[in-house]
Amino acid sequence: MKIYQVSGLGANKNAFKNLRLEDGFEQVYVPWLNPEKDETLAHYAERMLDNINPTEDFLLMGLSFGGIIVQEMNRFINPKHTILVSTVKSRTEIPKLFKFSSSINAHKIIPMSFLTSDHVFSYMMLRKLYYTNRERDGLDDIFEFKDAEYLRWSIHKIVNWDHSLAYNEQNITHLHGTKDIVFPITNIKDAIQIEGGTHIMVMQKPKLVSAEINKILTTL
Repeated sequence: MKIYQVSGLGANKNAFKNLRLEDGFEQVYVPWLNPEKDETLAHYAERMLDNINPTEDFLLMGLSFGGIIVQEMNRFINPKHTILVSTVKSRTEIPKLFKFSSSINAHKIIPMSFLTSDHVFSYMMLRKLYYTNRERDGLDDIFEFKDAEYLRWSIHKIVNWDHSLAYNEQNITHLHGTKDIVFPITNIKDAIQIEGGTHIMVMQKPKLVSAEINKILTTL
């Protein structure tokens, strides 16, 4: 059975490369698209469905922003299970800082060059967010999509997102790290907690994350 995976903001399939999942399951990466002008998140998620075969049983897995995307995909398709990693499921789980940014559009004044830069200061901020070592965790191999318009559009959608009442996922599991600074665990409800897991625990603690995912897979 295929597991269609959507990665985090700007990240590629390498974010999932350390997972070791049960035999019989194929990991299929769904790549990011460039957003259309004034495109809604729902329409964007629907366009991403071109990579998915809905005529056979399948699962969805989303990491961070990818977790929001796969929830939006559930408007249009019915996976056997949806696995969320290091993400949010509703407006109540979004940090207050994000909500504040949404209310005054503070995120729109962030220079996109800061997020796409290889400068030391930019990396220091990433290290603070992710508790990471650039070389050890292979960040340069993961953050591939640095198009300014894509990043600007994505950040705006994240800080403004709320789970629509128009759809309701069935069979959903949420994995979340206790040291996630991007989406703090104190805001997260009904999730399996990964002790010491950061926002990129899927790369830093792949054995623990894989073990929890495999518990789901063995029931399917």
